[in-house]
Parts: sequence; structure tokens; C-alpha cells
Amino acid sequence: MKKMTWIIVAMLTLTLGSCASKKVQKSPIKTFVMPCSQLVSSDGVLRAWAVGKSDNENTARKKAQTEAAAELAAILGRTVEAMTEEYSTSLSGGEQGESRTLLKDKVKVTINETLQGATIACDQWTHDETTGQYANYMVLELQGEEFLKKLFERLGKNNKVDQGLLRKIFLEQIEEAGKKQQH
Repeated sequence: MKKMTWIIVAMLTLTLGSCASKKVQKSPIKTFVMPCSQLVSSDGVLRAWAVGKSDNENTARKKAQTEAAAELAAILGRTVEAMTEEYSTSLSGGEQGESRTLLKDKVKVTINETLQGATIACDQWTHDETTGQYANYMVLELQGEEFLKKLFERLGKNNKVDQGLLRKIFLEQIEEAGKKQQH
């Protein structure tokens, strides 16, 4: 019995000793969450994210702002195109073509005007000491209501556009744009 006890004690000592001597090693891979990446289009606001990298802070910022503006223009363009198509489809035959043409004519100018009112929603920096590279993470945002306000002004009062329906469709399309940004 003594022999059996010694064997069990020896096995436990070896097992516990080997567990204690093992160190938990940290993974060499760093988990990096992009600054500002949580901001996507939603709640009637279109948002576009970009990063600019350079060994010069000003250049990194200009790159980020240019990329974000281009992405915002693309998102707004796709959202407006989807809105125009959905709106036109909801109308009857004769009104469909007339409304589509009217909206397409007015939308182009309105997009350019509205983009000039974009604001910076997030502006964060990182600096890699080893390479000397700066990275500027930026999100530009645009209020959907601002676009609609300018569009309705361009359309004028003497048109057959159902502004309530157009607003509803546009805001729904912003939510769709946000869902696409998250995937």
C-alpha cells in the first residue's frame, strides 16, 4: 500500500509540476481594430471611411480626406440611384418615365452641392515608430435630410414628385447602405 501511495504522489507531483512549468505564450499576432470603423451609414446619415498613410502628417490627412470624399460620393450616388429606381417603379406608366428623367436631371447637381457640406465625424491617428509612417483614419458624414432639402429645392413646387414617398425610400436606402458597409 505504501508503494502505491508513493506512486500516486509521484504521478501527481509530475503532473502538477509540468502544468506549473508551462507558461502561457502570447500570440505574436496583434488584434487591431481600425479606428472609426464602427461608424457606418444609419439613422439618415451617410458615412464613408478611409485611411491615408504617409511619412508626412499633412499628406496622410489629405489622402484620407480625398479617399473618404470619393467613397462618400460613391455611396451617395448608389443610394440615390437605388432611390430613383425604387421611386420610379412605384409609379404608374406615364409618370414613371417623366419622374425618372426629372429626378436624374436634378440629382446630379444636388449630389455635388450636398457633398460640399460633408463633415468629419471621426479623425484619428497612428504613428509607426519603426517605419515613421503616419496613418490618418477618417470618416466623413452627410446628413440625408440635407440632400433631400436641396433636391426638393431644385425640383421646385411645380412638379409631381411625391416628396413624402421619396424621403421614405431615400432613408430606407441609407439603412441598406449601412448594412452593406458592415459586411
